[in-house]
Amino acid sequence: MADVPASRLVIACDAIGGIGPRPDDSYPADPVWCAHLGARVPLLEVLCAGARPLILVNTLCQDEESARPMIEEFRRCAIAAGIDPSAVTGSTEDNVATTQTGIGVTIIGVMAEGELPKAHDGDVLVCIGAPISAPDDDVSPGRREIVAVGEVRELVASGKVHDCVPVGSHGVAWEAEQLASTAGLRATFLDTEVDLAHSGGPSTCLVVACDEGDVEKLRGVVAPERPWEIIGRLTSGS
Repeated sequence: MADVPASRLVIACDAIGGIGPRPDDSYPADPVWCAHLGARVPLLEVLCAGARPLILVNTLCQDEESARPMIEEFRRCAIAAGIDPSAVTGSTEDNVATTQTGIGVTIIGVMAEGELPKAHDGDVLVCIGAPISAPDDDVSPGRREIVAVGEVRELVASGKVHDCVPVGSHGVAWEAEQLASTAGLRATFLDTEVDLAHSGGPSTCLVVACDEGDVEKLRGVVAPERPWEIIGRLTSGS
């Protein structure tokens, strides 16, 4: 149970199946990293919506003992996003034997009534991190291309980000165009080394809309090794 200090709920979820260390998994992977990737996608979606994450709910299709390292990772992700670790809850499968990894994560957040985040005419578009996705890329812990949950939290809290979106399988350009469309604007892209069509997999990178004059201030919020590039601009023209 949690008190809701605002009148608008923001909810996001994600699922991972058949990826992990269990006997019948299709793709072998570290269980703690699987838990991290399963949590980061909905956490970033809620943060980028301008909401404050309050609760992380996990549903794990395996026994509690084997799931314990994953639950601990959910708590670490929650802390990075500003969630009290006591607000991490969930369930495991302890009634029947299972042989495959199955992860579900739901994030519940709140935001005050009012306008949703919206980009401004003339904003620049910045790609923070880089789009990488398995099996084409090695999406492993510590990759400089993967923007951290805590960094996204700080970027949004800075007050200098007008809108932002995590990049998924559709790629950077598609997400940027969705961000532009929400504000009734048009995205124009620059010549850039960022592969604008490549999948961002589990939201390895972020597209941010901000004033050009705030770019360097925001740059200081993230790790210096994190890829960072202006990829375009938003305009009201057709």
